[in-house]
Parts: sequence; structure tokens; C-alpha cells
Amino acid sequence: MKNNRLNAVLPHLVVVIIFLLIAILYCKPVLDGKVLSQHDSIQWQGMAHEALQYKEQHGIPPLWTVSMFGGMPTYQIAVESPYHIGEIIPKILSLGLPIPINFLFLAAVGFYLLCIVLRVRPWIAFIGAIAYAYASYNVIIIAAGHDTKMLAMCYMPAVLAGVLLILRKKYFLGTGLTALFMIYLIGANHLQITYYFFLLLGMLGIAYAVYCIREKQVKHLLISGALIALAAMLGVASNLMLMWTTYEYSHESIRGGQSELSPLAEQKGLTTTGGLDKTYAFRYSVGQLETFTFLVPNLMGSSDVKLTTSSNTYKELTTLGIPPVEAERMIQQWPMYWGNQPWTSATYLGAIICFLAVLGFILTKSWHRWWILAITILSILMMWGDNLASFNYFLFDHLPFYNKFRAPSIIVVLPQLTFALLAVMGLNELITAQSDKKELFKNLKLAGMITGGLLVLLLIMSTSLSFTNISNDPEHPRGDDRFKAQLVQMSQGNTTVVDTMMRALREDRASLYRSDVIRSAVLVGLAFLLLWLFLKGKVNGKVMTGGLAVLVLFDLLQIDRRFVDDSNFVEQSNYRAMFQPSPADQQILQDKDPYYRVYNLAGDPFNDAMTSYFHKSIGGYHAAKLQLYQDLIERQIAKNNIQVLNMLNTKYVIQAGQDGQPVAQRNPEALGNAWFVKGIVWAANADAEMQTLDHMNTRDSVVIDQRFKSQVTTQPVFDSSATIQLKKNDLNSISYTASSTKPQFAVFSEIYYKAGWHAYIDGKEVPYARVNYALRGLMVPAGKHEIAFRFEPASYYKGIKISLFSYIATLLLIAAGIGMAFRRKKEPVTA
Repeated sequence: MKNNRLNAVLPHLVVVIIFLLIAILYCKPVLDGKVLSQHDSIQWQGMAHEALQYKEQHGIPPLWTVSMFGGMPTYQIAVESPYHIGEIIPKILSLGLPIPINFLFLAAVGFYLLCIVLRVRPWIAFIGAIAYAYASYNVIIIAAGHDTKMLAMCYMPAVLAGVLLILRKKYFLGTGLTALFMIYLIGANHLQITYYFFLLLGMLGIAYAVYCIREKQVKHLLISGALIALAAMLGVASNLMLMWTTYEYSHESIRGGQSELSPLAEQKGLTTTGGLDKTYAFRYSVGQLETFTFLVPNLMGSSDVKLTTSSNTYKELTTLGIPPVEAERMIQQWPMYWGNQPWTSATYLGAIICFLAVLGFILTKSWHRWWILAITILSILMMWGDNLASFNYFLFDHLPFYNKFRAPSIIVVLPQLTFALLAVMGLNELITAQSDKKELFKNLKLAGMITGGLLVLLLIMSTSLSFTNISNDPEHPRGDDRFKAQLVQMSQGNTTVVDTMMRALREDRASLYRSDVIRSAVLVGLAFLLLWLFLKGKVNGKVMTGGLAVLVLFDLLQIDRRFVDDSNFVEQSNYRAMFQPSPADQQILQDKDPYYRVYNLAGDPFNDAMTSYFHKSIGGYHAAKLQLYQDLIERQIAKNNIQVLNMLNTKYVIQAGQDGQPVAQRNPEALGNAWFVKGIVWAANADAEMQTLDHMNTRDSVVIDQRFKSQVTTQPVFDSSATIQLKKNDLNSISYTASSTKPQFAVFSEIYYKAGWHAYIDGKEVPYARVNYALRGLMVPAGKHEIAFRFEPASYYKGIKISLFSYIATLLLIAAGIGMAFRRKKEPVTA
């Protein structure tokens, strides 16, 4: 009995160990103490630095940060539950491995679990797991530092495995596992991936409902639906603190809030109620031809591809007299990507996997293939974004919550799952099928003809394609437009040189295109040959499966190395050097007052979080800024309105010096943390309020939308001897002292956010108003007073209690499911 159990477990154990070894070997520099240099991770370190320092002192991050955009909630940066819900099991599942080894290992194990639930043979499941874990999109986002996105992708197949267990009537265990992995999927806090996964579950649900109705299994359908809904609710409830605070924040952010201002001229017709504007949301839309990068990696080139000294471009540069060393440096900047997006890397699923997916759809006869086909087609259509505007604009305007998300290209995560799933289902069917060999040969030929035909067509198309990236937006040139302008400058307007270099660039793109089409054709041909030999009886199933596994590994890892190789890993000392203050930072940090703000114009202030690592910044790097602050950026800060900069307490401005190095300049007019004004200007609406800021002296006056009149109980009487001073800013709470002989109106250089901030005078809660469009204002009675603002969002404090209860309920459900499964195995078999 023990030997039987060991024999049953051993193949799975071996596969998991191989997953671990592949991940370690691919990320070997990590074992040498090196760190993967990830742009977004570095930026996250900047935006979260203040919160992490606070955590060191208090044991948990703050709920509010003043390090970016004048102030914002930390819900989308570094929020935690004080109960540390659900931290132990994910560490066990990923074996406590470092980034990025843990991501690659966890993604492979999650998909492998899904395959085992589908009763796929272990070594075929291994192929699918490798395909899912090492598809190029994964290493691309890992390199970029999109850790939450990758983590969510790791848990998607595991949630699907739990759902399928429920459909197989493993009710307790399936519900428990679905809920548990749903908790971690949602907890990864990449709601766009979660949203797409729920679209997949919706398609699966429709297909299974049709199947159950046909098979007269309506009772089972209703039970399964109820249990999946229960698991989803437990997943949401266990993350309620995160979901509730995010939902609350979304109404005030650019992702879900609606600006109170009339649209700017360039925004008209592109705004959506309660969501992003379409120009921003659809910026990363995949072109129709670009979809075939699933099959051919560099069909459209890639922003990561670097030319070599054998390229046409290099030869032309040296012919023009450019020194070889300089020419080699220059070609590193040549834009090899010529698709529709601003820049991108090839989202390659694997030529062999695409071929096997076609075969899988032909061979698989179960109800699964229809939901897989439906969600794959929908994903591709949605991926095209504004390249299929009529369809996708309709979805954007009518599909619930869809207008909260940007970059349609991200939905590639669903085809990445479905192609790998079809591939393993088809292979499993091929090996276990009892059908006529003639039929299998016929289906194999059909899959080969479809895949080979596509590759031949793509090769023929290379003779007529332009290999040119032309932007349709003259205000935002990209790709070839920008590059051509650089060539004109370099050649001092010599059109012959410009034309020669552009022609060489197009030739290099065409060469890359053709070489990768041929590469894919060779790999597909080898896979086809292995399957043919298997059906002919020339090789057995183990040889065929092993050969395919080697080919898939070679195929994907070779392409992955184009995007992440050993050069992407840096020494710890070099990584830490990225967080060293510049001379300008050091100069500012000598200021004894810690409560000023900084405006860094040495780079793009609103796509940079490194300033936030050292200072309290009016800029930052975040995809979900507060809508009112975005309005302030577009209408005032971008115009360098000094009065608005003053009211934000911008004490220092960093600019690039003549030598390109950042230089700090002090702004003596910054208004400090709080001040009393002489008078109030009432605005009829938000537009009038914003327009008043164009010319108002923010030191003496404050503009308030008349909607807030009820919060201003009396008219202020200016008192030249009145004072108001900041005592302490503890992030979650801010305290001031005030003294005056007459009622005063105080303006606080703190961003207005109604969902959680409460104002108190001498311990008694009082109303406060939104002033100067983005700040807080408060009537202060005559006399000496203690004023406090405290951030007390009910969504956080109530949410964590419900989350804890739901997580415990999920663990109990899993324990019950495991107990029942174990008990069934113990029960004697009766005749």
C-alpha cells in the first residue's frame, strides 16, 4: 500500500523539483546575491519608503502618505492588515524563494495543479506548466517590476483548479481550495487581472450551464453555482479591507472618479463617466497583425531588441564615416519595434504551444473547448483596443467596471492560459485516445496545415509590409517619427543620409521578422515530426513527451533570454546606489523643518517616485492618482502657477543645471503647513473655483465652491496677530495649535479626501470644507485651540475584522474537505 502511494506521488514530486531547478537556473544570479533591477519595483521603493519607515516604528504601514502628490491613501502602495492574514501559506507554496524565482516556480505549480485536476498525465502537465510559467509576457513583466500582476497570474490556474473540483462534485475540497486561492488572487491586489479572470469564469459558467442542461444535471449545476459563488464571496470577504478601501478610493481617483470640471478641448468625446478617458485607457492597444507574436516572437520587432554589428544599420553608419565604437553605441538605441503601441516587448506564447493548441481544439471533444474558444476570441478582440474601436469603446462604456482599467494588452494573460490548456488537453487526448489512428493522423495533418499555413502566409506578407511605425498623433510622436527627427538633427538635415538610415532600419526589421518566422516553422516542424513518429509507433509516449518538453523549454527560454538574462541582475551595492541622494537632495535634506514639499523638474515629475524616497513630493508615480489632484496638475501645476505651488507648501524646486545635474532652488514664498486668510471668494461651481486659482493670491484669499457653504459657519475677521502652527504630522493624524482674538478661516496645505479624514477642535469633531479645489479649510473660533485631523476610514477598521473571520472560515472549509477526502479513502469498498 505504501509503495503504491509512493509511486503515485513520486512523478508529481519529481516534476515539482524540476520546476524548482529550472526557475533557479534561469535566475541563477540571485543565488550569487544579485538583485533583479526592476523599474517599477525601484519606483515602488520610492513611493513606499515613507510608509516602510513608519512600519519599522509602529509595526504596520500608515493609512496615509504625504510622500506623493501632496498626500494620498496608501491602499494601493503598502497597506497591510494588523492580523497579517494569509501570509504563511503563500510562503509555504513558494518555498520562501526570493524574487523572481518564486514567481516562476509558483506559476508552474499552479498550472500543474490545474492539469492534474483535469486528469492530464504528469509529464504532459509539465509541458503545459512550463508554457504558462515561461511565456515571454511573464518575464517581461517580472523585469519591469509588475510583481502584483505576476503574483495574480500565479494564482489564476489554481483558482480554476478549485472551480473544476466543484464541478466534479468534490464540493467541500473544491470550495475550500477555490476560496483559498481566490483570497490570494484578489490579495495580490492587481484588480485588472482579477477582473479578466472573472470574465473567464463567466464564459466557463455559460458553457457548463449549457452542458448540464443538456445532460439533465440541473441540480448539480445549481449546487456548483452556489458553491462557486460562496467561494468567491469568501475570497472577497477575506480581502474586504483591501477591496472596500480600494472601492472607496476608486470613486475619488482617475480610475473611477469623475472630474467636476468641464473637459479640456483635447478630452472632449473621450471621457467616460466614472472611469478613465479613452485616450489614456487604450494607449497600449495591440494591432491585429501584432497578435501573431503569439506564434512568431519578433514579428513586429521589440523595444528590447538590440542590433548587432552584422546589421544593415551598423554597416551604413560605418560607411558614413561613423567610428565603429560610436556606431555600435548608436545602434543600441535604434527603435526595432514598429507596432501600434508606444513601446512593447513580444508577447510570445511559443510556436509549439500554438501548434499544440490548434491540435488540442481539434482533438478535444469535451464541453471545455467551447468556453476556452469563446474567452480566447473575446480576449483577442479586447486586446486590439482602439484598433477595433467600435467594439471596445462599446465595452468600455457599458461593461461594468471595465472603464476603470487601462492597457488592453494586459488581457494577453487569458490566451496565455487557454493556449497552454488546450495544448495539454490535446496531447493528453492524443496519448490516451482509443479512436482510429487514421482519424488521429487526419487531425494532426489538419493542425499542421493550419499552423504551417499561417507561417507561410506571414512569410509571404513580409514582401509587402512597410516595417514602418508612423504615429497618427502629431502632438505625441513615437517610434519612427521621433527617431527620424533625431536622424535629421544628427545629419544636419541631409535627407539622403536620413533616407539611407531609415531604409537600413526597415531592412533590419524585415530580417528579424523573417528569421523568427523561419525559427517558428522549424520548431513546429520538429514537434509535428515527433507526434507523427509517435502515431506511426516509431517512438513511445515517453520519448515523444520528453522530446516535446525539451523543445518547448528551448523555445521559450531562448526567447525569454532576449528580455531577461544575467545582465538584468545587479550587485546589491549597485542596486542600493540607485537610492543614494543627489547633491540637490542632500542640500534639501539639511533643512531642519521636515514638513515641506519638493517639486522635481529635473525629470518628469509625475512619472517619478524617487523624489518621494527622500522628500515629500508634489509629484510621484502612480496609476491611480486622486482625480482632483490630476485636475490640479493639468490646470495649474503644469503651468507652474506659483500661487498654487505656494499653497502646496512647495519649498524647494529641483531643476537640471547647465551640466545636466539636478540643482535645488528654495522657494521663499511657500505658505507653510497652515495659514489664516483675509477673505473668502465664493465660486459658483468647480470650473469657477479652478479658474479663480489662475489669478488669486493664495496667501491672502481662499476660493471655495458654494456647495461647501454649510461648512463655513461664520465669516472670518482678519486678525494680524493670529497664529496657527503645525505641532506634529504622524501621517494618520495631524495636530496644530491656533490662537486668535477673532474667528479665523484656516487653510491647510493637506489634500482633501473626504473618505476617512475627520477634523477636531479641542477634541470635538467639526465640519471642514474643500478649498482651493484640492485642499482642506476650517473655521477656527476666537481663542486658543488644539486642532487635529485624523484619518479614520471605517472601510479599513471594519474591513480587517470581517477579513479575519472569513479567512478562518475558509481554512475550516479546507480542513473539512481534506478530512472528508481522507475518510473516503479509509472506507472499505462494499460489493
